[in-house]
Amino acid sequence: MKAEDKTAIPRVRIAVIGHADVGKSALTVRYLTGRFIGEYRSNTDLLYNKTITLETGLTEVEIVDVYAGSVDGDEQNEFPMEQVLWADACMIVYNITQRSSFEYAAKCLAEFKSLQNAPTAYLVGNKADLDHLREVHEKEGAALAAASSIGFCEVSVAEYTPTLYKAFEKLIIDSRARPQKQNRKFSVSKMLGTLIGNNSYSQKSLGPINHQGTVVPCHKGELHKSRVLKRRQGFTATTSL
Repeated sequence: MKAEDKTAIPRVRIAVIGHADVGKSALTVRYLTGRFIGEYRSNTDLLYNKTITLETGLTEVEIVDVYAGSVDGDEQNEFPMEQVLWADACMIVYNITQRSSFEYAAKCLAEFKSLQNAPTAYLVGNKADLDHLREVHEKEGAALAAASSIGFCEVSVAEYTPTLYKAFEKLIIDSRARPQKQNRKFSVSKMLGTLIGNNSYSQKSLGPINHQGTVVPCHKGELHKSRVLKRRQGFTATTSL
């Protein structure tokens, strides 16, 4: 693709937010690669970039996986205002086996109501495969989402869940229909590490969006620039989906 064509690709920025240990990183990587990785070691925001194909053409998607602090730390109670203001859309994730994570999701949605031009949002209850440990009923999640007039679903990122892909797709499509935010900046320290690697992955088409594309680490620094960061000297990690 020519450089001048690349600059014309519409861009959608998504922030994945939620209480610590709800599975935000696993959810993000599941969407990007179709694979499940159960263990993560990160103490910072992680930024990912993916180019997807919609019926209307290519869309560049940037996803920031917002670090929420440790389960026992105070950081996790803070609303990630900077990241939310940067985003066109937010996926708010809670763990159905952890009521405190649901309460944090409710707190985030209450904060959204106070914002002018708040991002599009979607509420996701994760770990649906652990129904025997459930602390939050599905109808509670549905009611919370309905009160904010946003989408809702329960998923298990440990399993192949088409509903998750459809949730991301709805956020992307809805965001493209809205005016783009201007002058959005915030600095993050990110490293893709070995979450994605350099392996090929093929995935079934899920309807109007073709998930064939690329995943690359984005430039360390200002999110809005979206430049490629070399993971090691002389090597750029790229994954074909």
